Amino acid sequence: MKKFFISVLILAVFGGIIFYLGWTQIKVKPGQFGVVISKTSGINEKPVINGKYSWHWQFLLPTNAKIESFTIEPANLNKEITGELPSGSVYSAVYNSSDNFSYKICYSISLTVSPEAVIRLLKENKISDNQNLYEYLEKAGDVIAQSATDFILAKVQEKSNFRPESIRREELIKSIRFYKDFPDVDISAFAITSSSLPDYALYKKIQEKVSRELELNSKSEEENL
Repeated sequence: MKKFFISVLILAVFGGIIFYLGWTQIKVKPGQFGVVISKTSGINEKPVINGKYSWHWQFLLPTNAKIESFTIEPANLNKEITGELPSGSVYSAVYNSSDNFSYKICYSISLTVSPEAVIRLLKENKISDNQNLYEYLEKAGDVIAQSATDFILAKVQEKSNFRPESIRREELIKSIRFYKDFPDVDISAFAITSSSLPDYALYKKIQEKVSRELELNSKSEEENL
């Protein structure tokens, strides 16, 4: 009987060790989720969520598996897009305009990626760890900010007194169309924090004046030939 209890105890201890080695959610910190990557099975399809039971046999083999952890929190980005209208500084200098026809628009953007989407990005070799994920979201933020700026500048051309702050968030997001390049990224928050836009009406007048002067000069040169 004593041997039986010893055998049961040994089996229980051994089973406990096996269970502990494969018990994966305790390896993931609060506020994060994990992805099991192993030499034998590659990237696991299901994310490991802290507090949600998960067990993976791949960890029973020494050095076979690891958990790559990712932050659940949104990536909060501040983006600034600057530039000038074509030949803006030249027009400003030649015609002594106080407006140099430059623009600056600042955005506050929050982006998220679901755990399932992170797994897809890993499988597509677009990211390899949490730092890569943040860099990926930074690129998405750049595309979003530039697309929004292009949309705003087009609006300014239609209506010179247009103010970016008047755009509804839904309209701005709809105009972006960045999902072709970043289909796994979701915009959780998006706002224009400040903007400085050129006087497009004045720019257009100068542009037309330059065009007329060039046309007159061209005709004058032809007459002198």
